[in-house]
Amino acid sequence: MNIVYVFSDSPGEWNCSEWRCAIPARAINTTNAHHAALISLLDFTRGATAAEAACEAADLIVVQRNLFGPTLAAIQHWKARSKTVIADFDDAYDLMTPGNSGYRFWAQGLVGPPDRPVRINPPPLTQFKWGLRLVHAASMPSKRLADDWASHADVHLMPNFLDLPRYDVPRPEAHTGINIGWGGSLSHPQSFTGSGVLPALRRLCRARPEVRVTIIGDRRIYALLPLPEEQKIFRPWVTHAEWPRELARYDIGVAPLHGAYDERRSWIKVLEYMVMRLPWVASDGPPYHELRPYGWLVKNDASAWERVLFDMVDHLDDYRAEAQREPYLFAISQGAEGNVEKILATYAAIHERAKAPLPARSVPVPLCAQALR
Repeated sequence: MNIVYVFSDSPGEWNCSEWRCAIPARAINTTNAHHAALISLLDFTRGATAAEAACEAADLIVVQRNLFGPTLAAIQHWKARSKTVIADFDDAYDLMTPGNSGYRFWAQGLVGPPDRPVRINPPPLTQFKWGLRLVHAASMPSKRLADDWASHADVHLMPNFLDLPRYDVPRPEAHTGINIGWGGSLSHPQSFTGSGVLPALRRLCRARPEVRVTIIGDRRIYALLPLPEEQKIFRPWVTHAEWPRELARYDIGVAPLHGAYDERRSWIKVLEYMVMRLPWVASDGPPYHELRPYGWLVKNDASAWERVLFDMVDHLDDYRAEAQREPYLFAISQGAEGNVEKILATYAAIHERAKAPLPARSVPVPLCAQALR
């Protein structure tokens, strides 16, 4: 099978495209019988020569997230040439809150500078739903997301798998104190304000002056921490390649969740803690239910967070020893190369269904791409 991934991230924001496109593509290219290529969304929609050649040779095209504007026309173009087209996305765009960096676009339909905004018409979410009607199937890393969009497309759960060699990094030299860490994109303020983790960290740090909390990526969350400056650390966001070295600085990882949007996240934050052999505590939410045997899930209550964090800090050596065993073994079982046959089997099933004869009566697809030319 020949697969083309159409990635949507720009170089400066490269993250989701690594998980949803680049990592599976590299895994597929380790096989002897299959091939995967990466092209940008811009080249896909503009019909760049190399992108055209890649899609022409493809059996299946995976288009990441941006199902609006000229992307819809490009999807119709390649469907008309008998290509199987899948949409892949990993966020609940319909449930974004104002603290999310994508809220202005997805919820309000606005682009351009704040003082001269331009409203998109039809709204992005409307076009996104059109796009799901156009494609043969959709894949996502969250069961909740799959359930949400099952009425709009043939949905398939496709977990985020790990690029295992990337996490083979040396631990930093021994440091004093205990570092509790978190890093993430600009979509998590409500995860901290609504989960109860902030007051728990305040009480922990007052009672245990050796504890430090490191926030990577979102300075707003650093500002929310009710801690003295000497007990909190901010680091700017780093590239995907550099990220494991930052994880290696942690002693304990946290993964708070709050609200409907967070319930649709993937398991990757906790899975990365596990592959780095880090003890972790997370909100008891759907993204992490499968990982319950390998760490601590707590209700979104400050006292629940506090009890577990105090126990981890006070018995850190025991928790570290536990993190070296079953949690780590499970994490390394979720490598992309080791699961490539699952990825390919999903694509093969979608491709086979796309090539099957159409039923006698089918649901008409709106001519949205023509309207957006």
